Amino acid sequence: MMKTKILLTLAFVVLGPITAWAQDDAIWSTTDVTVVKRLPGPALWKVVRDDKVVWIIGSAQIEGKAGWDSTRIENILTGAETLYTPPTASGGVSLIFRLMKDKDLPGRTTLKDLLPEAEYARFQATARRYGIKTNDIEKDKPLWAGMRLSMKINQKYGYSSSAVVDRLSKVAKKKKVKVRAVASYEAKPLLNQIAAIDAEESRRCLTMTLDSLDYDIPNVPMVTKAWASGDVARLKPIWRNGPKGDCLQGLGADLSARVSGDTIAVIEKAMSGSKRSVLILPMGMLINDDRLVSGLRARGYQVREPL
Repeated sequence: MMKTKILLTLAFVVLGPITAWAQDDAIWSTTDVTVVKRLPGPALWKVVRDDKVVWIIGSAQIEGKAGWDSTRIENILTGAETLYTPPTASGGVSLIFRLMKDKDLPGRTTLKDLLPEAEYARFQATARRYGIKTNDIEKDKPLWAGMRLSMKINQKYGYSSSAVVDRLSKVAKKKKVKVRAVASYEAKPLLNQIAAIDAEESRRCLTMTLDSLDYDIPNVPMVTKAWASGDVARLKPIWRNGPKGDCLQGLGADLSARVSGDTIAVIEKAMSGSKRSVLILPMGMLINDDRLVSGLRARGYQVREPL
């Protein structure tokens, strides 16, 4: 349970900025695309060099109980060497206590005291819209209040970005396929950076979280349907038209570059194996992050993208 809380915290800090950064129109590229015919089930990217293949499936925040056809990816996992999952965070019990200590506002200060009237009213309106009680987060610093509100909404409605990882990890283990994370990042340096932010940046993070909730939550049913059917063409404008920028200035870009670099390194490692491998990556990295695809092509790999 404690490890789960650390991972959820890191997911907010890492995956949020990656998605937002990847929406920058300046890095969007539609050149040098080899199209793969859309088949039943979620879309797959195919990375090829000589006779070696790495398959990639994108993960997205979807309705956790939604049905989807995993037959094709399960067939690919049969006889595969490794299933690589998104990066995880490493840390211990002390980090949880540190996290719980740093999230609170000082003294008797509450969000209502700290936030401008309009921003606090917006926070409350968002919570009411989704039937979330905020009594236990009124003492949180704005950044954490936004994170916990987002978590509560996703938990209540069963929206999850880990559904793909959980399902395919179970399949891989049954098929005796190794399951490895792309990377494991030490959580302490990230938490230190978060703890050091000032009140203005913390409020800005809350505003950006509310912007994301206003955009993302109504789109979850559409994203779920498009993702499950492999309709990447329908997913692209959803990612591109979302809120721009990132919370925690500078940290988002640094982490997205780190994740891209580690992912390319893992693909190169997988290509040296005797069998094919499968990666699960955030969908935003695949359809909007030109750094990953261009980096692979620069190293001589063919990247075959779905429609």
